[in-house]
Amino acid sequence: MLMRLPVLEQPARRDLDRDRARLASELAAAGFRGRVHVDAHHRALYATDASIYEVEPLAVVVPGEVEDLDRLARCCADLRLPLIGRGAGTSLAGQTVGEAIIVDCSERLDGCGPVERAPDGRATVWVGPGLVLDDLNRRLAGAGLAFGPNVSTATHATLGGMIMNCSAGTHSLLYGMTDEHLEAVDLVLADGRTLRFEEGASERDSEVAAITHRIAEIVLPLAEEIDARYPKLRRNVAGYALDDLLAQFRASSPGTHDRVNLARLVCGSEGTLGLLRGARLALVPRPSHRELVLVCFDDMSAAMEAVVPILSTAPAAIELMDRTIIDAAASQPLHAESVGRLTDREGSRPAAVLFVEWFREDDASGCGGPESLAGLVGDARLVPIEPGPASAAMWSVRNTGLGLISKAEGSVIPMPGVEDCAVPVDRLAGFQSSFDAMLRRHGRTAVYYAHASVGLLHMRPRIDVADPADLADFEAIGREALELVRIHGGTISGEHGDGRIRARLVHEFYGPGLVEAFTAIKAVFDPEGRLNPGNKIVARPPLEPLRTAWEPLPEARSTRPALAFDSEGALADAARACNGNGLCRRLEGGAMCPSYRATREERHSTRGRANAMARAIREGGDLEDEALGETLDLCLGCKACRHECPSNVDVTRLKTEYLARRWSRRAAPLRERLLGRSFFRLARVASRWHRVVGPLSGTSLARRITASVLGLDPERTLPRFVRSLQSRLEGRAVPVEDGAPVVVMMPDCFTNTMEPEIGLAAIRVLEAFGYRVVVPADPVCCGRVAVSGGFLPEAERLIGTTVESLRRHVDSTGAVAVIALEPSCASAMREEWLELPLSRPGDDATFLAGRTRLLEEFLLERWDTHPKRARFASRAGAEPILVHQHCHQKAASRTLRELLERCLDGPVTLLDSGCCGMAGAFGYRRENAGLSRRIAEQSLGEALRSGHEPLVAPGTSCRQQVSGLFGRTAVHPALHLASALEESLSGSSAPRP
Repeated sequence: MLMRLPVLEQPARRDLDRDRARLASELAAAGFRGRVHVDAHHRALYATDASIYEVEPLAVVVPGEVEDLDRLARCCADLRLPLIGRGAGTSLAGQTVGEAIIVDCSERLDGCGPVERAPDGRATVWVGPGLVLDDLNRRLAGAGLAFGPNVSTATHATLGGMIMNCSAGTHSLLYGMTDEHLEAVDLVLADGRTLRFEEGASERDSEVAAITHRIAEIVLPLAEEIDARYPKLRRNVAGYALDDLLAQFRASSPGTHDRVNLARLVCGSEGTLGLLRGARLALVPRPSHRELVLVCFDDMSAAMEAVVPILSTAPAAIELMDRTIIDAAASQPLHAESVGRLTDREGSRPAAVLFVEWFREDDASGCGGPESLAGLVGDARLVPIEPGPASAAMWSVRNTGLGLISKAEGSVIPMPGVEDCAVPVDRLAGFQSSFDAMLRRHGRTAVYYAHASVGLLHMRPRIDVADPADLADFEAIGREALELVRIHGGTISGEHGDGRIRARLVHEFYGPGLVEAFTAIKAVFDPEGRLNPGNKIVARPPLEPLRTAWEPLPEARSTRPALAFDSEGALADAARACNGNGLCRRLEGGAMCPSYRATREERHSTRGRANAMARAIREGGDLEDEALGETLDLCLGCKACRHECPSNVDVTRLKTEYLARRWSRRAAPLRERLLGRSFFRLARVASRWHRVVGPLSGTSLARRITASVLGLDPERTLPRFVRSLQSRLEGRAVPVEDGAPVVVMMPDCFTNTMEPEIGLAAIRVLEAFGYRVVVPADPVCCGRVAVSGGFLPEAERLIGTTVESLRRHVDSTGAVAVIALEPSCASAMREEWLELPLSRPGDDATFLAGRTRLLEEFLLERWDTHPKRARFASRAGAEPILVHQHCHQKAASRTLRELLERCLDGPVTLLDSGCCGMAGAFGYRRENAGLSRRIAEQSLGEALRSGHEPLVAPGTSCRQQVSGLFGRTAVHPALHLASALEESLSGSSAPRP
């Protein structure tokens, strides 16, 4: 008789507040070095992952060191509390949510040892469970090595999560799955013991030997059933890997278990056997050359039929993406240029695309490339992608594809559950055709994407989770999908794991005998069933408990927001748009999310903040939760999430809503009023009195006073106010040429009162291109500072006045554009102006938003139609210009680089830098000083220590940060272009800077 697990006392029957208090107390007494969160706010942040489920945990624990895992396990054993280990929280099947203590290993357990070389040349490395895959590969790059499995979430997926899920990825045709590269693990068992599992461990360690012997007693009698029921596939994570265990027992020397490595059983166990303390990974050589070709098909079946012939060219990867994903990517500014390469001459996008990539050890031809596909893909269109940035950008489209198509439309979602089927690759085309026919019988279609090279097909039908009939239909689809998998010799669980969503199907797939074996194996490691309770061994209802995000809110909680969202009163929908994909947790590339990168805390990620906002709305809607304020407080307003998040969650806008409601109910502190609501007026006064204010602002006395009264960082040098741009242009004779087009230049607060030389330089550049520049003398402001501070009535007044002035100037001069010099002001004019319910009709704001361009955008867009061609001094042979983009313009970051290259005829390096950490007044606040510096160091430290000059930075905040923290000079692009104008063309009547 096989062992059965006892039923763990359900959390609902316990005194949870008492348990939480005892947990915190006992961990403190045990010397726990991390953090313990028992409050409702933190529990809500971890109630979801990237799956469809929502379960509030008992508590959240963040270990500070690996020894904390031992302390935690022993404490929870004493208290009989359940545990769930968690990495990046990107599980798609619900593996990392549950009524248990969530153990967040991603924040601090990211250790990485040195590369070790075996005598036979094999390379290995020891890693902590919280180390991110891309971070590991960056560390290995210098040695020419990498970890083979490369999941689409590599920017934020942790190695611990990949091990517990047995992840694979794009190049699994070459590298297989994680278990094939896992040599050893240190595992903390439920009773607090730590054991090392590796090949031969049972011959050296009596405790490992005892566990191995008990596993053998379970597995060996089932050899015939395992051989019959387990599919012969490289991609299968259903249940425990009994087939792999059986092969190890069979390979061992007679009378021993010397070839058994229980690390491979742990791999894919979804945290049900222990907490991962660390692992030794085998590494692979990093390919020196890659070649990518996109094969575009007019229908899905043709793409499926082409996979097997393409395999004859020895590719490293064949990945499928359908038109739904292509269309979704085309709507994202970050991906639009890449997707544009797929469009044919008639402007149509393909129905399906195969990404075919080859690895080469040298740059010799003859392996891969378009020529190798001749005659294999019919009349499909081939799009070669050059190596480097273009290839990386195209792969980014594929890697974010799931996030792009996972957006909910109300309660209708692309439903997971049958999206993880794998079949032998030679049966893939037939399986896809059968699956598509089955969905059509149900009156449905699906989104398709796939690791086609290994026969793994992802598909998600759209299901209304609020409709019982739809849910019942989905369960019927699951049963029919299971039969199709059996017919085609595949598995229902290819790589995303069983979790909650597939456990029932997996149990039906294997039958009761093997499921009983799963239960017995679980009992060997975890007799009380406290590790990720229920996973793998309990066939829980696959559609419970679904996220509350899809439940309709009472009208009282769906109040009209202060800003205009996409639908009527849809503040709740905006907060609930996050699907949990976790891209906001990436540590490199893009700008999202700077405070998370510096703190590594879930609450400071875009996902954490969206979850916090959604909870506050769900539980009352008044947003008066102080914990919510603390979670939103470190949002810098970079707006990167608006463009980089696949669901376009805009935390900046959510924070504005929170602050606007807060200040409508209580008086804002003096500092917030001065830095937010009154900044425009103060800047104008300070500029008018610049002879007095300017010299004082740079003194230590001024810093001490502002630090004391306003809580600013005393180490920061305050901005210097000078004579304004508008006053310098009073009485200026504007040169007029027959037919010269006019542009209206926006005198933003920063340029106007602190750096007027930028405005003067911009005038010189625009006049060199043949334009007449008009600068309004009226007091105008885009409202950015007031909006960011949540002072929306003040913002509406400022914007209303500014819209009236700019429209009057455009109409009277026939101006072809409104030129903005500060990126944050341009984004306000093009985004917030349209989102604020202005008291005046919105037509003028809409008109001006459509006419607003940054200087570099205007010059590049009209490059072939400028009245004149400005001449610039040649920079041939000069060192590269470094460019750091303001966060608000990163979505179109190539514009400035291309303009500088065209104008200056020299190399330009666009830094892949994130937020500078200043973000207006954020970096000046005393409580943010340390964080601001950490963000700046992560984003710019390495680049700015390179010694290269010059550095071009369009953002005022960025230039202040570069000067204040790094002692470097950064210049606005207008100044840099003006300084390079040839003297023969620089005799503009505009005053020189």
